[in-house]
Amino acid sequence: MQKTTLLILLSSLFPLLLLAQKKNLIYTQRDTIQFEVVERSGKLALQFNPEQTKHTDFSTSYFMAITGLRLEEADLQLAYELGAAEKGFNYISSVLLLNQTSRVITPLPFKAKGDLGTLPEGTAGLRSMTWLDALEDVLIFDQKYQLVLSTELWGNVDCTDIRPAFTLAQQLPHLGIAAGGLILTGIGQFQKSKKIDAYNTYKNYHANGESYELAQPFFVQAKDYEKDARLYTYAGWAVLSLDAAVYLYRALNTRARQKQYDKYCGKESFSLRLDTRPLGDGSNAMQVQLAFNLK
Repeated sequence: MQKTTLLILLSSLFPLLLLAQKKNLIYTQRDTIQFEVVERSGKLALQFNPEQTKHTDFSTSYFMAITGLRLEEADLQLAYELGAAEKGFNYISSVLLLNQTSRVITPLPFKAKGDLGTLPEGTAGLRSMTWLDALEDVLIFDQKYQLVLSTELWGNVDCTDIRPAFTLAQQLPHLGIAAGGLILTGIGQFQKSKKIDAYNTYKNYHANGESYELAQPFFVQAKDYEKDARLYTYAGWAVLSLDAAVYLYRALNTRARQKQYDKYCGKESFSLRLDTRPLGDGSNAMQVQLAFNLK
């Protein structure tokens, strides 16, 4: 009996293992700023149009914007802002430079400091990164550059998949488990009726003056039936309660995922990605290619 009840309880919990979702790429957004290395008061500085650092309010698909760029001694410092992301979502940011010949220049990992790469969940607001020694290693006086900041939004929504649904096939196991709980409860009630009959027989024997030896076994039998009635009834209630809780959780979870799916995937859109790869000529030069995902 105990093994059977344990198996039923584990069966109720099993659907929870299916709810874990991996994160998927939702959108890719990039912002660019064009600048030139110039001389000011005997020092090298950056010259660019300040209008490039202005942005409107963030939206679902517009969630990042460059807000500032400057030289701090030999370091290139970039400031940008991220919109707030929902729970379960996070950003991945990267940066590169395009020189006048469209050659791609990326910072070495130990030269890039700050808010780059995979950002922790909940990261939002004003962020910054520093390209160490950019003026000494990369930037050339009187040259024009284009800085590209790319940010990906990752979350537990898969726009390539169908809209989430709690289908009848997925609900059937819950109905089966609920039926098992009702059966256990029914057995408990049956044992309770047998307990009442045994106890009534015991009382009748006493009322009719029967000996203790004849009456006592019915009393013991009634106690055993009472224990079985409680065991089956409580087990049935536990199975029904747990099954109902899991069912409600899955239904509400599906509804929440449907809202997210409609929010991020409801309309057809495409996400541009700026990828880099070596030229293949043995040098460290990189080439840029555009790719897009149609959703």
